[in-house]
Amino acid sequence: MLGISVEFLAHWGARLAIASPIIAISGLVLFRTGVMTFGGPLLIVAVATIIALVALLMSVLALVGGLGGDGAQTNRALLGLIVSLVVVFAPLNGLRKAMTVPPIHDISTDLANPPVFSHVPSLRADGDNSLALDSKVMDMQKAHYTNLRPVTLEVGMAEAFAQAVLTAEDMGWEIVHSDAASGQIEAVVTTLLFGFKDDVAIRMTAVDGGTQIDLRSVSRVGQSDLGANAARIQRFLDAIQ
Repeated sequence: MLGISVEFLAHWGARLAIASPIIAISGLVLFRTGVMTFGGPLLIVAVATIIALVALLMSVLALVGGLGGDGAQTNRALLGLIVSLVVVFAPLNGLRKAMTVPPIHDISTDLANPPVFSHVPSLRADGDNSLALDSKVMDMQKAHYTNLRPVTLEVGMAEAFAQAVLTAEDMGWEIVHSDAASGQIEAVVTTLLFGFKDDVAIRMTAVDGGTQIDLRSVSRVGQSDLGANAARIQRFLDAIQ
């Protein structure tokens, strides 16, 4: 096998596979603890993914070349195969999502008059994504997320507001501002893996037959949200109904 032994492939495939999640986790820890900003940990995760891909290739070659051979080598190759597959799944799945959604991070149920943020700007850093409305972003949303619409609850403003607060809390959102009189709620959502902060504005408007609920969800970092903001809004609207 090009002068490389099955033993070498199985041994180093397993070692690299085991090293890759340690490297990836270190990048996540550095970001979550504030030691590094957004770009550094992503680079570390990218390096870990490349290492895992190399380990995956080596482990597959070791398995193919060692069929019927040493059981210990086969076990090491299987270990390398399984661990490397686990490591590469999330980044490759993210890449797949990035190819199916527009590269935007600001989503709203009302493109003509999106909900605004009054309190959230005081919580954001200077380097975070802008909250200014972008017509190009709205055009991309309109073309891709064709089914994202506000909902109308057949209740008054006060009851709709209470339901919105309860729904947001049930979804694990941190409510940072609420005003029942104006029907405005602002919340911060922390993603599970990287701990990214996304901001959500909920607006309630009295209409014939009840109260209309509109949402806007914006990622603080990153060009593409991989569809996360639209999915978050839809989950909220489904839950509150």
